[in-house]
Amino acid sequence: MQRSEAIALISGGKDSLLSLYHAIANGYNVVALGNLHPPTFATPTAAYTTDESGTTIYTPSSSSSAAALGPAATTSDELDSYMYQTIGHTLLPLYATCLNLPLYRRAILGGSVNTTLDYGVHEGDGDETEDLTLLLRSVMKRHPNVVAVTSGAILSTYQRTRIESVCSRLGLTSLAFLWQMRQEDVLMQLSTLGFDARIVKVAALGLDEEWLWVNVADAKVKARLQRLKERWGINVAGEGGEYETLVVDAPGWRGRIEVPEEARVVVREGGGAAWVGFKEATVVGREGRGQEEWAHKLPGNDIFDPESQALLESLTDSTPPAPSTEAGAAEDDDTHLSPRITTTQNTTHISNLVSPLPAASLAEELNAIFTLLTSLISPRPLTDITSITLLLRDMSSFAAINALYSPHFHLPLPPSRVCVSVPGLPQGRNIMLSASLSGNTGAPRKGLHVQSRSYWAPANIGPYSQAVLNNGWWEVAGQIPLVPASMQLVEGRREQAVLALQHLERIWTAVGATGKAAVAWVVSEVMVGIVVDTWRREGPVMIVQAVALPRGAEVEWVGFGVDNQREEEEGMAEMVFVDCSTAEEAADELASKVVATGAVVTVYLPVCVGSVQTFLKCWKGDVAVGVMPVGAVWDGEGKRRTVGCVIKKS
Repeated sequence: MQRSEAIALISGGKDSLLSLYHAIANGYNVVALGNLHPPTFATPTAAYTTDESGTTIYTPSSSSSAAALGPAATTSDELDSYMYQTIGHTLLPLYATCLNLPLYRRAILGGSVNTTLDYGVHEGDGDETEDLTLLLRSVMKRHPNVVAVTSGAILSTYQRTRIESVCSRLGLTSLAFLWQMRQEDVLMQLSTLGFDARIVKVAALGLDEEWLWVNVADAKVKARLQRLKERWGINVAGEGGEYETLVVDAPGWRGRIEVPEEARVVVREGGGAAWVGFKEATVVGREGRGQEEWAHKLPGNDIFDPESQALLESLTDSTPPAPSTEAGAAEDDDTHLSPRITTTQNTTHISNLVSPLPAASLAEELNAIFTLLTSLISPRPLTDITSITLLLRDMSSFAAINALYSPHFHLPLPPSRVCVSVPGLPQGRNIMLSASLSGNTGAPRKGLHVQSRSYWAPANIGPYSQAVLNNGWWEVAGQIPLVPASMQLVEGRREQAVLALQHLERIWTAVGATGKAAVAWVVSEVMVGIVVDTWRREGPVMIVQAVALPRGAEVEWVGFGVDNQREEEEGMAEMVFVDCSTAEEAADELASKVVATGAVVTVYLPVCVGSVQTFLKCWKGDVAVGVMPVGAVWDGEGKRRTVGCVIKKS
């Protein structure tokens, strides 16, 4: 099987090189190394050329010779950069020979112009991120088959979002396999693989110059770092800037980097910081191995974390599943449907938005919906929207609609999104849309938008964020059970329910959500009992039936979470259910129960009960409601109910 080609961004540090090994373990063939360095640097005596754009290219050397690094190596020209590690950069040309790969280097000429966490497109404004764009273009010109870029981001949203921005514009996949990995696990993997990663800078309480040039993969060093964590709270992998490393040897290399003691110079800075400068270094050659063998000692990554694995193992088939039914069909209602608008002090919610007239194509229909949406929220732009729900008649149209949807949201934090196929859309309509906007127009946009492949949670399939904050509510995108590293569906119904919920939980944890509630979309009634058993936590849950879900998934979890900065007494989402026979009866009974003011209310209406238009015509409540047509509704105990609704106080 042919392996996809990737570029590895390396700083010489442990994280960027460990990420390279994870890329290999996940089926990529690394064909080139990339590095950015300070504008002035010493050039080792290694073979190099410079292309027409100014990128320097180092080719692997077949000899083992001392490399004279020059005076710049012992004076600090480290950049004050949030984006790049530049300590020890003078040794970087040696990595071409060590890894037997061409190394592409470019000077960092930009500065930290845009310092927001979420990076947009800023070509030409002098930001250091755009130096990476130029570097990768140079590599792609000589390696036209590359499809991905590896980086060592673990916790740095600042670094990850900038790499993702560049990759997105160049049509590359960002690989960040260390993202959100436990730092103890990072050090454990270095040891397992046999890395020799030397500390070259210290800048934290408890770390003095005696730590310089020790190997962080050594068991005794790891134990010492763990004790410092327990005493002073340091990050054991240095994610808080406590220390920086250079890898001098790793599995499969064609040579190791040796720096004699007399060639290492300790430079002391203010505040207790110290770093190592280098006068010379040597690559000591040996026989290398093919890339496929480099990562064979890397521990396999478990799809499920320990809590989810325990939950999965506790789920049994002892309770017979309910009879499987498909989402009920209903005759299309051709009654005119107008959008419903809920406006509170803190939010605006627009629901049941469809094309005013039947359209000749999906493109025409979606364009009509966005034209209407734009007029309804004017003078605010579409980019103020925090979440969108797309209900489709046919999930097979998802790819086409996604391509048409994307151009509307070219921004660092696009709205979160839920997309399902449902029965009961108005006659002649293939799309129904709902959208939310924050009422606080002056507040900075806050959210989570991870586009990199990792082991953490799925990267975005489309132009949406995992979560966006809307005045105290985390609006989370629907989560389906994709294995994050491969983006393929996990097999098994129970596995799907547990994995998709794990994704939701990880997003909630990342953004700091409390007061959690969820709606689980399922295709088959067989999933109802499994979902009930999977949701073992405080907080309400509702199960609703769709016709189909993205990628053919059996379940999609949609979460509602309260921001941890919001006042506790404001509570979580409330769920109300009623049992009756018709849409008219359901509307009357719900109207008597839903009395909350300043709330966004969404009704989930099975098509066997009635149409969206009939329900809204009968609605006499004081609160405006949006209605989603579904196949069926179940409560948190798995009991089938006539109608359910979610109430979010805003």
